[in-house]
Amino acid sequence: MERIKRQKTDIIENYNENKKQKLQDQNNNKNKLLFENLSNEIIYEIFDYLGIYYAYHGFFNLNQRFNNFFINSNLHIQIDISSMSKLNFEQYYKDIILPNKYRINYLRLSNVFTVDIIFSPPRLISKFFQLETLVFDNINTRYFNNILHHLIILPELHSLTINLTDYIQNSTLFYLQLFRLPKLKYCKIQFESKDEQQLLPRCINEFSSIEYEDLN
Repeated sequence: MERIKRQKTDIIENYNENKKQKLQDQNNNKNKLLFENLSNEIIYEIFDYLGIYYAYHGFFNLNQRFNNFFINSNLHIQIDISSMSKLNFEQYYKDIILPNKYRINYLRLSNVFTVDIIFSPPRLISKFFQLETLVFDNINTRYFNNILHHLIILPELHSLTINLTDYIQNSTLFYLQLFRLPKLKYCKIQFESKDEQQLLPRCINEFSSIEYEDLN
């Protein structure tokens, strides 16, 4: 008798649990449908609020419509990569950065491997022709010198911030290359030089388009 009673109790509990799960699934599907019914403009605003990285992790590959927001939109993209594993970044680069390089207008990189992946070979920077602001945190001088030659091609680049991790061998040559950038308005660079004379050459500065500079 006790055994039959326990069996009935188990059946009732299983039924209640299944019913609860079914209702929860229905609510989740309902919420999903409600979100998918939002207009493109509202979804763009949500993605903009979340930031491209978190929007990518939350919505990429959910369905084709969301994928199209990332791949086929004409809106500008801001990329700010401060802390990410190399494995995650490689996938992010493949899904978002590579197919959208022509839409990126802000790019901030904080890890050496991100620079190595995106700008290998360095001439790939020329494909980011909508880029307006470029920020390198903790970049090696060798990497930056290789990239610097190609920055002159970027027609919209007007802001450059760089934190170099090692010495600049020839600061005068560095300045000559830097001030060749035709649209640059803002320039902030932290570095150390082995030159005894580190003052900015006046003749270079006079012909530069830069309106604000912070070189130290």
